[in-house]
Amino acid sequence: MSEDYNAALLQAWDGFCDRVKAAGRLAFRDETPDSPLVRATGVRYMARYIAKALDHEVNFADPLYPQFWLLQTPTNKSFGDNPDCTYWVAWADGAHDYRIVGNRGSVAWVSFKVGDHVLHNHELKTEWDGSFVIELSATQKPGNWIKLDPGRQRVFVRQFFGVWDAEEPMRARIERLGAEPPPPLTPQEVIDGLGAAAKWLEEDSAWWPRWVDAFLEQPNTFTAGVPAFTRPADDPGWDGHQVALGRLLNFVGWRIQPDEALVIDVKPPAEFSYWNFELGDRWWNSVDYRYRLSSLNNHQAELAADGTIWAVVSHQDPKIANWLDTGGNIEGSVNQRWVDAKQSPLPRARLVKFAELDQVLPRELRRLSPEERREQLRRRKIGVDRRFPV
Repeated sequence: MSEDYNAALLQAWDGFCDRVKAAGRLAFRDETPDSPLVRATGVRYMARYIAKALDHEVNFADPLYPQFWLLQTPTNKSFGDNPDCTYWVAWADGAHDYRIVGNRGSVAWVSFKVGDHVLHNHELKTEWDGSFVIELSATQKPGNWIKLDPGRQRVFVRQFFGVWDAEEPMRARIERLGAEPPPPLTPQEVIDGLGAAAKWLEEDSAWWPRWVDAFLEQPNTFTAGVPAFTRPADDPGWDGHQVALGRLLNFVGWRIQPDEALVIDVKPPAEFSYWNFELGDRWWNSVDYRYRLSSLNNHQAELAADGTIWAVVSHQDPKIANWLDTGGNIEGSVNQRWVDAKQSPLPRARLVKFAELDQVLPRELRRLSPEERREQLRRRKIGVDRRFPV
């Protein structure tokens, strides 16, 4: 680049700020309801995307110097994040070899995905103490191995928690074999990084609210699989990586007034490793799972005697264990997944008046006292703190 790096850097910074400012108009899109809560969460959604974009395209973007970073946290979210899941991301390049070293912990389910290549929970070989090594390379290696394709690719790691306040998190690190210290930072790297971060922010932040738009085309009704608009024209059968990621997905876009409730019931498949329900807002962010009951999994849920799951999405506390708290939102989504399952039962959803719940719910379902509800929420917060320690 020219010797006038000051002018070039200033131009890059101004351009980044201008593009972020323009992208922020997404928070006022016509498709989302115009309410104080929706607009406030929309602006916060875009503000949080700044840090996410910089991590994605600047701070951890170099595949020669990989580092796992948290793609989703309790305060920085996107893509219908699963409250049960801790997501890690790093970058790799197929021209090099990498190694992941860690300990499996006791979480309910883990998964490693690089490009189209995966290593799921039951496939991970560990030592007696839970420790493991995974090799990443273009050519096969003994033991745990994930193939690298040519070029830059994302290393995507998920760990699903069942009993949040009791399970030990998985720990891991990634290294490129033979790595040496990086050269000093150059102005051009910063310029390129800011441009890439702005582009990714513009595109990624706008993509996910469209999913909730699609779910709400049939409000309060579960549909199977990913929305049609997400499927490439040349691949109309694309499943949203469901098979590769080991999951079968169902969704419902809900629209619920304060005096209403959405009653969900379904019997799980005979075989599974994990299942859950996740409550999201209009921006497809999980409702605050630190302080609200915004998700439910097979370890947390209380089932009816015949094995049926009954859950209630509502503004008011229905007093049953399986409550999904809207957090004041009138519209949003429930994402539902069966993991390692051969069948994908489609849940039933019924909109009723909140006052009529006792007539709809089975009488056998346990009703919680205020003290039991507070303890349920307290244990939930403890589980979050264990996953995201300081």
